[in-house]
This record gives sequence, structure tokens and C-alpha cells, in this order.
Amino acid sequence: MLRLVVRAALGVLIVASALLPVSAPARAQDACAGLVEPRLEIGGLGRVTSPYGVSLKDRPATGAAGSVEVTLMPPGTAFTVIDGPRCANNYRWWQVRLANGTTGWAAEGDAANYFLEPNIVGLDLFVPRADRTEIMHTFVLPDGRAQAREPFPVAPVNATPAEVWQQVEIDRLVPAVEQARQNCPQRLIGTPFADLASAEDALQLPLPPLDYDVYPAPDGSRLLLVRHLHLLVPRCDHALPERIGISRVVVLDADGTETELFPFAQHSDIPASEDQYPADTIDAWPIYLDEVVWAPDGRHIAFVAAYRDTCGEAACYRFHMYVAALETGQLYILGEGRHVAWTDGGARLMFFRVLSDAEGRRVPLLFSARPDGTDRQEIWLPGGALYTSTTQTPLGLPWNASGTRLIVGNAGGTSEVMVFNTGDKGFTPPVGVPEMAMPLNRLSVHLVQGETSYLWTTIRGDFIVQNIRRGDSVRLNSALGSVGVPLVRVEPFATGEAALAVMADGSAYVLDIGADTLTPVALPE
Repeated sequence: MLRLVVRAALGVLIVASALLPVSAPARAQDACAGLVEPRLEIGGLGRVTSPYGVSLKDRPATGAAGSVEVTLMPPGTAFTVIDGPRCANNYRWWQVRLANGTTGWAAEGDAANYFLEPNIVGLDLFVPRADRTEIMHTFVLPDGRAQAREPFPVAPVNATPAEVWQQVEIDRLVPAVEQARQNCPQRLIGTPFADLASAEDALQLPLPPLDYDVYPAPDGSRLLLVRHLHLLVPRCDHALPERIGISRVVVLDADGTETELFPFAQHSDIPASEDQYPADTIDAWPIYLDEVVWAPDGRHIAFVAAYRDTCGEAACYRFHMYVAALETGQLYILGEGRHVAWTDGGARLMFFRVLSDAEGRRVPLLFSARPDGTDRQEIWLPGGALYTSTTQTPLGLPWNASGTRLIVGNAGGTSEVMVFNTGDKGFTPPVGVPEMAMPLNRLSVHLVQGETSYLWTTIRGDFIVQNIRRGDSVRLNSALGSVGVPLVRVEPFATGEAALAVMADGSAYVLDIGADTLTPVALPE
């Protein structure tokens, strides 16, 4: 009976519609029309590419349309795509999940720009061959799998001090060799200076052809190569030899092309500075690069050079900052500062200075500036925290990847740590450093698991995971002390759930933090 009633009603509607004027059928508007083509997919990984970050919303709509911001995702934030796409308010939206479990909707792009991109989470590993004529390039995935990439060829430098050194180093070499020849010739035995007819002949000695350090670009497409063209001259009054020579800082492309940025000599003039840090490393070089930090967009590189000096009657170091603009070749001199980080996707540089106030207390100052040093702004710091080391050796308390949060010591010391947020000037509660991770045992510390945990690493290869707010910690069963090779570096993956541990011989392991497992990386031959 019901079915008949419905059919009858439909018949009435059909008849009635036939009596109405005929008009063109309405066309549904495509909310996605004109937007950039989608590149993300459900189940895939992505990352934030906008230099300003991307707002994570509670639904696929703009704030003007009534959505609420869940959190701001800084540049480089990694995520997993869990739903979408939806098109609304002239944006294409995807539902994503962050490493800490936070979910929300993010705009992939508008009609002309992408704010997000697909991301294969992994880390680039660069290991020089035994003869150092090539730098092997491997892309390591969080599960321990490794993909071989094209190696970087490194051409040997065939040169002598007379050919490439700055005059200040030439003037330093001859008297140093002559002094050793006259006063402690026994120390020259077994060195390149042993059989020289005169001290001046040292200017014709071959320099080390392949002595260098490597600092990869964020995308692994280029390397910063610091070539050390030094000679070590024995000293009569010191157990350690004197390092004399220059270093060349160059950008190395995958085809072997080198673009020199600047050289620096071991005995260059020390720039005037108010900053001073007591020397606590007896064998440190007269001048060395203390920090080399690529901007996330790869357009700039920040350098912190350490200059050995005498402050009063004691040895000290002074730290000065430089920024190389790779697109123009310009080198900017920013002056005193250290402990640098890039923020706003590479648009600004954060750095510290530690100066003495009227009472002689060492006071930390935090600054922000454009890469060229302009628009310098002091960022107010709440008191009661140690933001950067007051000695030559850094505390090893780093910035996060986006330059917005920083691990700091509490109350002028390092037995307790906090996380400082540059946005709201807030701190997480101070928590005690695990006993195994105190400074003498500590190799590094990083923010992991969505920046909710500290990952402490000891020089013996132990790992401790600690909640940044509660302070409770767990020593992982995974450890590298039994490998027999020193651990030199730990770097978390972008997901924050795993970390790459690199050994002194170039071998590597992937630490799965949650599963507490270590997987050897099978490096390609």
C-alpha cells in the first residue's frame, strides 16, 4: 500500500514538472576547479614547505569560515596523510597526523602555490672512501633500508704553502721550523721537516691533498667542504705541534664542481669583540669553524668562527658569525654571536651573545636578524635559565629543526633542563638530567616523539628517553657500547620516532625509539 502511495505521488510530481517552463539544468560548482593538482595521497607521508608554516585546522575550512586552529606546523614538519582531499574556501585540504598523534586538516595549496609536499622520510649519510677521493652518498630510511645515491668526487689538492697560503701563515712557518731545528731537532724526527736543508724549504713541502670536513645541504644535493691545507710543526715548549696553514670553504656539487666561498688562515687577525669565553680545550685550533648551519631552503649557510685570544692572563675564545648567500656569492659579516639556528624556513637567523652586565654577571642575549644581518631584533628572555655556554665548549643543548624551541639549562646550571619557546616565551617544567646523561657522559640530546621527549645519548652509546614535562626517563635496552667503534653522531628522523646513529668508521644503525630496537644499516658497496 505504501509503495502505491509513493508511486502515485511521484506521478503527480512528474506531471506537474511537465507543465512547468523548461530551463537549463543547474551545474554543480567544482570547489577544486582552478586549484593546484593534488600531490599527496592517503597513507603517504608529507612535510610543510611554506616558509611561514601551515595552520592545522579542526576541519577543512579557513578561520574566516569558522575553523579553529589545532596547532601551527613550522616549516619542515613531517606528517602522515589519513584522509582527503576536500576543497573549500579556495584551498585543497588533507587530514594529517603528526608524530605526536595530533590530527587536523591542512591546506595543500591554493590556485598557484603548494604549502605541503610529499615526503619520503629519510636521512642522507655521507661517508668518505678510505682514500677520500669520493664521498659515498646513501639515503637511509627509518626502517634501516638504504638507497645508494651518486657519490661526490673530491679532487686532491696538489699544492705547497708557497703556492696557496696567505702571507701571514708563510711568515709563521719559517721561524717555527727554524726554532725547532735549532732548539729541539729530535722532535723533527719522523716529520716532513726532518730532512730539510733549510727552514725556507718547508714552503715547498706538499700539503695534505685530501684533508677535509663535510657538511651536507638539507636536501643532500650539495656539500659544504672545508679543506684543511695545514702543516703541523713540532714545538720545543709544548707537547702539541703548532698548526699552521689555511682552510678553504667550498660548496661541492655532485659533479665535483667546487665554488669557493672564503679561505681562513690559522693566524688571521682576531676581530674586535666584547664576547669572551674561557678556553677549556687545550688542543683546539687557533681559528676553527665551531658551527656550520645550512638554512632549510639551502640558500644560505651560517658559520660561527672561533678565534683563540688572550683575555687578561688566560686563554679565551671569541665567536663571530658569517653568512654566505649562495645565490649571489655574498659573504655577510654579522659580528659576535654563537649557538645559531634558522627560523621562518630560512628567512631569519637566531643567535646568542653572552655579555657582562654592570655587576660583572654574564647575561645571555637572544637576537634575530635577516641573513644579511639587517633588521636585528633582541628577543626578550625570561631570567633563570642558561641559554648557551659561557665557556668555549658548548652545552650541547640544541634548537629544534624550525628554530622555535630550544633546550636550556635551569637556574644557571645543567643538572636540570627545560624547553624554551621563542613564541610565547614559555618554559616546560624543569626536569632533572638523567644521571647517565650528565655533561661528562653526554654525547648529544635531541627533541623527539613530536618534541614531547628528550633523547639523551651517552659517549658509550647508551640511549635514554625522557618525558620533557614529567621528567620520567627510561634507559633503552638498545645500546652501541659493545660494537667496539666509537659513536660520533645521532640525528633524529623527521618523524621523531627513530634516529640515525653514525659510528666513527662510517657504519650506521637506526634506533627505533618506541620499539627499542637497533637495525644495522646495510650500506651499499
